[in-house]
Amino acid sequence: MTTLTLKAQLREETGRNASRRLRRAGRLPGIIYGGGKSDLPVTMNSNEARKLLNIETFYTSIVNIDVAGQKNEAVLLKDVQWDPVSDEPVHLDFLRVSVGDTVQVEVPVVAVNAEKSPGVIKGGKLDIVRHVLEVSCRADAIPEHINIDCSSLELGSTVHIEDIELPEGVTVPHEVNFTVLNLSVVKGGKGEEAESEEEEG
Repeated sequence: MTTLTLKAQLREETGRNASRRLRRAGRLPGIIYGGGKSDLPVTMNSNEARKLLNIETFYTSIVNIDVAGQKNEAVLLKDVQWDPVSDEPVHLDFLRVSVGDTVQVEVPVVAVNAEKSPGVIKGGKLDIVRHVLEVSCRADAIPEHINIDCSSLELGSTVHIEDIELPEGVTVPHEVNFTVLNLSVVKGGKGEEAESEEEEG
């Protein structure tokens, strides 16, 4: 799995006003918590943090935070608070982890080989119902994606969570066998015509 690094400084002041001052100075406030240790308020370079936030694996990777060049914290990004007007990040929450810890994280769903699907070739529409799945696994074995092979899907096919072959050691806790994606017929399109022809045949 990917490991990313982020430099941070200790944050001496906390609170809303102090956070505003930090953001005006080009710094992004955050907190490191968990692991049986005290909370650690930190601040990061806003531009460096934004670059990482644009990397998909930042959300599913162990991040090494170098705090003032004195301490390394192995963490997972747990929450990003966004400004509702500017859509800029305003605060990051990080959870301390050890490589053997079992964690729950959200992992993106990716439909692969859709272009080979008989249903797509006939004009069907592939709908991803769950774009992310909350998985449980070791912190050092978080998958970057949950891939779903669509190469054999026909019109009207539905893929449920129990149909998906998950990576070793990865589980999706669930009580209901929920739908992850389906291949629907487009009304008035080529897919509907193909389905009608199949029914007539």
